[in-house]
Amino acid sequence: MANKSYYDALGVSKTATKQEIKKAYQKLAKKWHPDVNKAPEAEAKFKAAAEAYEVIGNEEKRKLYDEELLYGAQRGRANGNASSGASSWDSNFGGGWSGAYSSGGAGIPEEDLFGMFFGNRGSADRAGFDFFSDSGSRRSNGSNPWGEARGAMQAQLDITLEQAYKGATVRVQIGDKTVDVHVPPRSSEGTVLKIAGNSQSGIAQGGDVLLALHILPHDIYELRNGDLNGVVEVAPWQAVLGGEVKVPLPGGGAVKLKIPAGIQSGKTLRIPGKGLKRENGANGDILFGIEIVIPESTSEAEKSLYRKLAESSSFEASAKRQSAGAQRRKSKVGN
Repeated sequence: MANKSYYDALGVSKTATKQEIKKAYQKLAKKWHPDVNKAPEAEAKFKAAAEAYEVIGNEEKRKLYDEELLYGAQRGRANGNASSGASSWDSNFGGGWSGAYSSGGAGIPEEDLFGMFFGNRGSADRAGFDFFSDSGSRRSNGSNPWGEARGAMQAQLDITLEQAYKGATVRVQIGDKTVDVHVPPRSSEGTVLKIAGNSQSGIAQGGDVLLALHILPHDIYELRNGDLNGVVEVAPWQAVLGGEVKVPLPGGGAVKLKIPAGIQSGKTLRIPGKGLKRENGANGDILFGIEIVIPESTSEAEKSLYRKLAESSSFEASAKRQSAGAQRRKSKVGN
């Protein structure tokens, strides 16, 4: 990412909307996902797109990144140096979003695992970490995935949502040792896995390694505390009449969701218990928000039907009135 910005990586302008950024990422993710595209460069291109989306697809991170693009470039000109957006971000924000990615059993490139360390997001000099529950993994509370750990190396391991959902064996290189890391099914963002230093792992006794799982952005689902959130786009007539929609599941296969007649934009369809693990150990849900869309291309026959609907319908467009509850809430805030 040293020679181009995250906007360039996704092929969008700096003024692109959040939706445009998301669609650009989805297009690239589908094209370069290593499980689909076996080209030698697919993994690198997929990682570059995921890295870019993780930053500029998040409003807070994008704001910081845009500021760094502006002020970093100004500093570079003042010093007589050209400063690219991504390299400046990397140098000022702890090395960017680096990590390791593995697709299935293919393994990650031959690189020292410790090159994946968090920089300013992790530290090896902390105390008293209660490592794991009975499953061999645990979620941390708060933003620090390590809890209070001392004497253990710490690293971030990037995996796909599919690997997190189904479970996977990821082969990583630690120095001159190759170690298989077992990711439990339904693992959530921030789950910490321990590779114990012993003769079985080939790591020196006491040289434990802690891996915090980072789930790469997905082209359909967003993660929120164990829930998997997506959007179902329906046509106006589907919203009125109801119907069915087939949605893919992260564990493979698909399920048909029933669209109730008369559903409104913003309503949610729920598949209970099919998400990732929440911090309390329960399974999250899969949630699909409803978005009513107008098809981009409309034939004359379709327009004719819409005209007939307009003539026969009693509905009139008008400004939406605030509910009494919303008015009361605003009044309290104002006071």
